[in-house]
Amino acid sequence: RSAEESVTLQVIVTALGNAPVQNATVTVGDREDTTKNNGSCVFTLPPGEYSVCAKGEWGGMSAQKCQDVVLRGTNRFVVIELFQKGDNAWK
Repeated sequence: RSAEESVTLQVIVTALGNAPVQNATVTVGDREDTTKNNGSCVFTLPPGEYSVCAKGEWGGMSAQKCQDVVLRGTNRFVVIELFQKGDNAWK
């Protein structure tokens, strides 16, 4: 029964589409974790609406981005791309 009452959310923080951002701080609601070397961290949460925020450094730059997520009965993946090719450093 407990599986129905909680949802696993995996957050993956990337740069330029696919480079993992390690040691990024990810917050979901009142919980916080740090990404591993593959750029991901995992939260187990009750269903509901959350703001997922990631803050990290990569290539001498730092950035922060948030994304709203609705968690229901199924596990979710959220990819947050902190550094995109359109950023000033990449023009």
